Amino acid sequence: MSWRNLFKPSVKYSLFTLVAVGIAIGVVGYFVSQQVLHATSTDEFCMTCHSNHSLKDEVLASSHGNNRAGIVVECQQCHIAQEPFNYLVKKIIVSKDIWGYLTIDGFNTQEWLDANRKEQADLALVYLRKIDSSTCRNCHNHVYEDQPEAMKTMARRMHERNFAKDPADRKTCVDCHKGVAHPYPKG
Repeated sequence: MSWRNLFKPSVKYSLFTLVAVGIAIGVVGYFVSQQVLHATSTDEFCMTCHSNHSLKDEVLASSHGNNRAGIVVECQQCHIAQEPFNYLVKKIIVSKDIWGYLTIDGFNTQEWLDANRKEQADLALVYLRKIDSSTCRNCHNHVYEDQPEAMKTMARRMHERNFAKDPADRKTCVDCHKGVAHPYPKG
């Protein structure tokens, strides 16, 4: 078979049939990929590789798991951007965790997490800064425009000052709010 054969009109099938089959394959492929992406974005899936780490317990003990509203934040809500392109990019990047789980001795142990927590936390901060903490703002979307009554006066003032700055000079959420769900390591 040569490259030329790939671009010649088909003798056996009509153009309509070829286009219809192509569309059907595309639609099925799209929905299958969406289901796979959704299934691999659950806490249950994340905990298959991080089951022996304290990560879930840390979230449950934080304000993201123990709050007046009764809301428990899931892994993907903070760790994976929800915008379509950034979502796909992050899903590709986090697939390295599967490789780490398979190849790094002791990856799924608390000792490994403790020894690598600073490096992993810094990687998460770099990512969150890169996406301008969009995962935070998915839930905390009115922190500038419609500040809650329960917000302290100093926090309200800090947010107002930050919002008044040129967008390029603003801090992003994680610049001030490190260690909200997982303790940020000292040192």
